[in-house]
Amino acid sequence: MSSIQEMRLTDSNDTRAQRLLITDRTGATVVDTDKALPRIENDYSPHSYDGYMADLIAEGQGKVSVTDLQGERYTLLSPAAQAGDYLVLITREEGNSSYNFNLKFKYDVAAKSFDLTQVLLNENNTECDQSLLSTYATDRKALAFKSIADFDGTRAFGALRDWRLAHQTSGAAAEKLMPETASSNFNAALKAYKAGNDEELKTFVSYFIAGDDDGACDPEKYIVEKYYFPQKVGWSNDLGFLFEQAGYYPEAAELLKHITLKHPDRVVAYLNLADAYWALGKREQAQKAYNQYYERMVAAQKQSKTPHRVVSRMGDHKN
Repeated sequence: MSSIQEMRLTDSNDTRAQRLLITDRTGATVVDTDKALPRIENDYSPHSYDGYMADLIAEGQGKVSVTDLQGERYTLLSPAAQAGDYLVLITREEGNSSYNFNLKFKYDVAAKSFDLTQVLLNENNTECDQSLLSTYATDRKALAFKSIADFDGTRAFGALRDWRLAHQTSGAAAEKLMPETASSNFNAALKAYKAGNDEELKTFVSYFIAGDDDGACDPEKYIVEKYYFPQKVGWSNDLGFLFEQAGYYPEAAELLKHITLKHPDRVVAYLNLADAYWALGKREQAQKAYNQYYERMVAAQKQSKTPHRVVSRMGDHKN
């Protein structure tokens, strides 16, 4: 931290809140509030309290750090994120094993204030290994707070839960952020594929497979949520292709099937999906996908570029 001296959390006069005190390197008080970190009575578990944990971190340009329910910290790519010192409030809620929020307040040295810049929703895999599935950057305006000085933790807590419900039921607008490790592993896997190095390809693709000591997770429980990026469909399609090339056929089929449903104009996805089905021995699904691919190539007058295996595998579905 280049600008901040220390952060202290102490019990305030109100036994259901903590006092948040932050000073800069000159010893001047930057933050002094007992509204940011309330203890909120939990409906799920009597005599327990929900609220926030607080942390100070330094961020690099174009990257953000998030802390999930397990206390694990991840670095994600966020082109709009600015380098600097940040106060992070992390929600904690008794009985909630599926999600949490990270609220990022950037320190303005000149104004000596912490301004709200990002509200991040973390979703964890509750059905398998409890790992982080995805992180969404929500519209910070939904909280109606501009800085830590006017931030009311109790009001914000309710608003965050309402936003998450809206996100689940109606797909509230949010940008899905990509983990830095996923991006680097993808680049390494793609490089290995282009170099024809099958061993390295399988190694790097294996890093995308979720699981624990009991074995790998069922692809249906995490692949789409973790690796489908609506704003980066090409990346997701290419990852599905790499799954197939590395021999992870169920994972490839799960991801590519979703892409063809959401983006029916993505022609190459049908070919990749068909190849994955064929490798799984699911001939009927494969033939259907090959046919869908071929029909789109014909419509685009590109049938001459169709791989030879497509026509030979179309079977009864062939025109």
